[in-house]
Parts: sequence; C-alpha cells; structure tokens
Amino acid sequence: MKRRDFLKAGSVLASVPFFSNKIMASVLNPSLEEAAILSMAANDGRVLIVIQLEGGNDGLNTVIPLDQYTNLANARSSILIPQNQVLQLGNFQTGLHPSLTGLKTIYDAQRLCVVQGVGYAQPNLSHFRAADIFTSGSDSDEVIDSGWLGRYLEYEFPGFPAAYPNATMPHPLSIQLGSSVSRGLMGYGTSTGQTVSPYFNGSITQLQTGFVNTTIPNSNAGTEIDFLRKQQVYTNQYGQAIVDAWAAGSNSLAYTASPTGIYNKLGDQLRIVARLVKGGLKTRVFWCRAGGYDTHSGQLAIHANLMTELSNAISEFQSDIATLGLEDRFLGMTFSEFGRRIRANGSSGTDHGDSAPMFLFGKSVNPTVVGANAVIPANPSASATPTIQYDYRQIYMSVLRNWFCVGQVAAETILQHNQSPLTGTVNAACTPASPLPLELVQFAVTKANKQDADADWTTMNESNIRDFDVQRSLDGRSFVKIGTVKAIGHSHTAQRYHFLDEKLPVTIAQTIFYYRLKINELDGSSTYSPVQSVAFEGQRSSGITAEVFPNPVLNGRIQVVIQGDVRFENTTEILLTDLYGRLVLHEFQNVAAATHLELDISKVVDGHGVYFLTLRHGVHSTVQKIVVQ
Repeated sequence: MKRRDFLKAGSVLASVPFFSNKIMASVLNPSLEEAAILSMAANDGRVLIVIQLEGGNDGLNTVIPLDQYTNLANARSSILIPQNQVLQLGNFQTGLHPSLTGLKTIYDAQRLCVVQGVGYAQPNLSHFRAADIFTSGSDSDEVIDSGWLGRYLEYEFPGFPAAYPNATMPHPLSIQLGSSVSRGLMGYGTSTGQTVSPYFNGSITQLQTGFVNTTIPNSNAGTEIDFLRKQQVYTNQYGQAIVDAWAAGSNSLAYTASPTGIYNKLGDQLRIVARLVKGGLKTRVFWCRAGGYDTHSGQLAIHANLMTELSNAISEFQSDIATLGLEDRFLGMTFSEFGRRIRANGSSGTDHGDSAPMFLFGKSVNPTVVGANAVIPANPSASATPTIQYDYRQIYMSVLRNWFCVGQVAAETILQHNQSPLTGTVNAACTPASPLPLELVQFAVTKANKQDADADWTTMNESNIRDFDVQRSLDGRSFVKIGTVKAIGHSHTAQRYHFLDEKLPVTIAQTIFYYRLKINELDGSSTYSPVQSVAFEGQRSSGITAEVFPNPVLNGRIQVVIQGDVRFENTTEILLTDLYGRLVLHEFQNVAAATHLELDISKVVDGHGVYFLTLRHGVHSTVQKIVVQ
C-alpha cells in the first residue's frame, strides 16, 4: 500500500511525534491532532457499537453494592435482589443482577468493564432532554444540535456527505438499527447515519425509501421535509452496499429471542451488525436501541427480563464475533439517559435519579470495576440518588482517544469540552503510520502582530517534494488553501520555509486559527503535517461593538445589535465574507445605537459554514464570526 493511502485530511494523530522512522529529538508544541500520524490501515477497521438503554436504567439493581446490602434492603425491599443470587465480580464487593449471567461470563473472560456512578453536573431528569445531553455531549445548561459521534465521523471523513460514497469510504459512516437516527449520529449539517430495520433479511426493498416528488413548501415544515428527503437519498445510495455485505456475511450462531413482553430485538440488532461487518461493510459506528427501562412500577419482573435480553445479546454477540475472527475490531458500550433513585416508590418501582453504571465490552477493555460502590444511607430520603463519580464524557473521551486514536486536542474539539480519558477502561493500542516523505524538524505558527500569523517550518532529507500548500481552518476540521510555498525538492540538509498569513478576520472575541501543511510530491501524491493552532485576542473596537443572534444561524435570518458611537444620520457599511474571503453581501444602512438590525442572508450563503460579518461606521469597525447551520 502506498504511503498516501495511509494519510489523508483529518488523519487521527497520536501523542508521540514519529517522522522518517525515527523519533525526533526536538519537542514539538501540542497541536489540534498531536504530533504523529497514525496508521489508518491498522485503525480504520475499528468499529464502535453503542447500545442505548432508553428510559433510565436502575443502576442499583444492575450493578449491586454488596457491601451496602443491609441499607439497600431497607430502602427497596419491594424490588430487592436476594443477596445469594447476586453474581459477584471477582474479589470486588460488587455484583451483577442474577439475569446478567452472560455478562458475568464475558467479565470472567476479560471482555467486560463496569464503570460505576456515571453522570454529569446538575442532571436533568426529563427523558428527552437527558437523552439529548448524553447523545450530543453537552452540559445540562447548553444545547448542542449535533451528536458527539456525528462530529467525530465528520472529522474522520471530511467533505461528508457531498464527497461520499467514494473509493476510500464506499459504505455508510454509521448505521442506526431501527426506524430513526439518533441525535448522537447527527453531524454539523446532516446526519451521518443510515437506518436498518432489526427485521432486515437482506432485501433491498427494506432499505430503499421513496417520497412524493412535490414542491417543498417555503416554511419550517418545508425545511424538515427537505432534510428528510436528503436523508432518504443518502440511504438509497448505500442500500446496495448493505445488501451486498449481508449476502457476503454470515453468523456463527443463532441469537436468543427477546423474553416475552420485551420487543427490542436487541439480539437481532447485534446479529445484523456482526453479519454486515463479516460481509465487508466498513461502517464505523452502529447504534442500537433498547426501550422499556422507565420502571416506575412493577419493576422486579420487567427489569429482570430487560437484563436477560441485554445479557444474552451482548454475550452471544461476543461469542459470534470471536468465532468469525472479528473480535479485535469491536468495542461496545451501553448508556442510559439517567439512573434511578435509591428508595423504591409505592408502586414497587423506582423514580428518575442521577448516576447510572455503564458497560464497556470487547477484547480491548480493561476487565475490571471502575469506581466505588454507591454509598447507601441507613434511611435515604425519597429523592436520594447514587452519587455521580465520573462525567460521562470521560468515557466518550476514552473511546475517541484510545479506540479511534484521535489526538487529545482534536478529541476536545470534537467533544466540545475539555475532558481526560477515564483511566482503566479502554486499552486498545494506536498504531503509528508510514512516515512523511521528509523529516519535518519543526512546524510552528505564531502571531506576527494583531492580525497576521507567521507559519514557519524546517525540513530535512527532502525527496521529490514539489511544494507545500498552507491550509487554514477555524474549527480544526474543514481546511482551505491560503497559499503555496515552492519546495527545494531534493536536499539532505536543513531547509527552512516561511509563510505570512495577513489580515486575519479576528473577531471581538478570542479567535483560534488552525494550520497544516499539505506536502505535495512530484508524482502527484500528497501527505499532511500535524495541525498547529494560534490564538488571537479579541480585537475590540473603541468605537462600536456588535452582537449577532441567533448564532449559529438556522434559517438564514439574523438580528444584529450595534452598540457604541453609532448615529442614525451616518451610514453603516455591512459586509459579509465567507471562509475563503469572498464577499457575498455588501450593503449600507442607517441605524442608531442599540437598535435591532435584521439581515436576511439566506440567499447569499452557500449551505452551512463559517462567515464573517464586518460593520463599518465612520472610522470604527467590528467583525463577528457567524456559523450557518
């Protein structure tokens, strides 16, 4: 395989700089994706399975604190699991629900990691809002429209969906088992996921969808209709690939049906995943759903059946992929939008609580119990819940860093939060890649002044290098070319290069710009350098400031409030430019300070992306970055 087949835009990077088969002695500054380019050939085959337990799983009857059993018996006698039936995990004073025999088996086989007390600060106990938080990766008081895995997939496959399917990725980026796609698979502008029914049997008609070809109304409903039609088109174009994978794949065993009264077909969902991957499907993420976990009444029998389904499905899947020779390729995880309270309610059930356990399963997990047992008071109040020990995004960060091999800073950009991986959960190794066609001794970007950035890099042992494209990004994900520097081409000595990026669109808030080099060879192949970033302090005008809302822009209309020395009798110049610096809107209006200026930019912006709004009034000006979704 050629070197360029390993490397591409948005390559995931590790924490140690490897160049030209040796570790460079110089220490490079941390960058968006860290210093070493990883082998995509080795890591591309990795698949994540997400199992969403909808309704809020009762963690205390799933992972049972044996050292707290006396107090637990006092608090929930009507739904108590007999102590002699609890499946104790090794030497831990922790056990599993007696229906989780399959999970106990894979724990003993070193294929299960139990993480206790997972949640987030100020938890929201609404099913819909809590699910949005867990799937988007947000705090309780913020709304993020995209999903954490959707953002990862758009990072990993830049240019989606317009540039896909292609030879590099001919298959769906993600698949939702069910009838609708989770927010977790939503990218910045569109969903990365395709739906496959749990009843799928290899028929193309089960995948293809149609719509009536009528005019889309110019309304909010029309926007939704347009979005759904685009999703149908994406699904249709991948349908044949899914059918072909099904025909080429197989399973090694029959999966147990769900217990009576449980309609999730979780075993069938995982059976389909194993068969499609065995058949060659390159899909990176599979999302499964299992409902029924909102156990406000009659919990004992219902929850036992849910645990049976979960245990059978996961343990049989692990046996299946081991026999099929696929065990190295899979990591699985479970989550629920929240846990339940300590004390049972008057209907022999439990009400919404805070933290809950998560399971990670697969050959690459650390087979242990992470976190302490929940502390059960002797007389807990009706609202008492188990204490939160870990932020749920620490597990997400472990998946991004240690399974998908994303660099720390890039993973924080994807997750939109600063988190560290949770130690002792995922143990997969990230394989270093084929080297760059030269030794990149150093690459740095620094501020030259208040609006200019200086890119500086030094090479050794150049061979057949034509030139360097300097690329810039505002989000570390979508890069544009801003200039080209001719290379020496062939040299065994140190060569230093320089590029000045002038008049950057610095906003009134701090602005971070990301840079990378596209290294072009004489034969037409190319590779990419690590990404470097530089931050500019806000350029606040002494004369005027502006606020733009909503931002991100959803329907093409924005409100602008200008403050400062703004007089109605003096004209204000309004300019809107795109990421490439092209002027897309230019007009003049008379506005006074503190008044709302409404702009309709829907006809001038080209889809979603980043734009800059410049307002000039007299000798003063201000710039605002706008994100259009």
